[in-house]
Amino acid sequence: MKKLFLLSVALLSQAAAAQSLVWSNSFDTPADLQGWTTHDLNNNGNGWVQGQNIYFNGTNALTYGTAGVLRYSVSLVPTGNVAGFATENDWIISPPIDLQGAAGTISLAAYIGRQRTTHFNVGRDLFIYVSTPQKPVPELADFQAMTVDAGGNDIPSPYSIIAGTVANPFPNDLTQFNESIVDISAFAGKKIYIGIWSNRKPSGNNLQNINIDEMAIYASTFLDTKEIKKKENLTKIEENPVKEFLQLQLNPSFKEPITVVSIYNMAGQKVLSAQYTRSFNVALLKAGMYIAEVSDGKTTEKLKFIKK
Repeated sequence: MKKLFLLSVALLSQAAAAQSLVWSNSFDTPADLQGWTTHDLNNNGNGWVQGQNIYFNGTNALTYGTAGVLRYSVSLVPTGNVAGFATENDWIISPPIDLQGAAGTISLAAYIGRQRTTHFNVGRDLFIYVSTPQKPVPELADFQAMTVDAGGNDIPSPYSIIAGTVANPFPNDLTQFNESIVDISAFAGKKIYIGIWSNRKPSGNNLQNINIDEMAIYASTFLDTKEIKKKENLTKIEENPVKEFLQLQLNPSFKEPITVVSIYNMAGQKVLSAQYTRSFNVALLKAGMYIAEVSDGKTTEKLKFIKK
């Protein structure tokens, strides 16, 4: 079920085949929601959760499927309904996703599934906030403001993950997922946050229940490290993207015996740290974009790199 993006994206077109992974989340474990924020605005205990997908089993009941999805349904369990589900107003907002090194065609891929055979179209609008120096981290109100105009009328989002259309039909098996590709090239070079809204409004931004198996972002071009690092950085990455070893040419002012290299993912989590070596092993890292922080306690430099 997982890890099908590279194959399916490659099959879409020659342009897509040339794309490389920037960011992904498989929602396999609760830890994959670290940095995400959820908001249950009608306070009924229902909302976005990581866990097993839910689907209709053909005998008038919903049942759990495979573990490891981000889902939204009218109840947190397969049986029964949560009080107040008719007024659902729930958000989930991603941690920062750094596209500052990405260029060209940028595609967001989501692998989504329906919960009932009667759900011909399943999807969600994506509300994308661009971080600015004046306001680097958005508030919930910033996402809410994207959904309506000054008169309170719904504003359709130009970015949606959706499957079940005539061109992209669902398989008959409700345990299977279908891929949706969204062009987000407009956000090249930016740091973004993605908000997904679930509501039970009778019209407007209201789509069916959803299971999201995995999300990923790909880019066709990456800026050279020298283009995106700060001018004072003298440490260099010899080859980028990186396959197994991050080859570092150290700033001559650093003292090698006390220099430490720390690797952070785009959610700001430290995933590796060790004493400097010219060839730093990153083979165990997942594919994606990372930041290498090089420091001797007095001077610190940060460089972005892509792990293949």
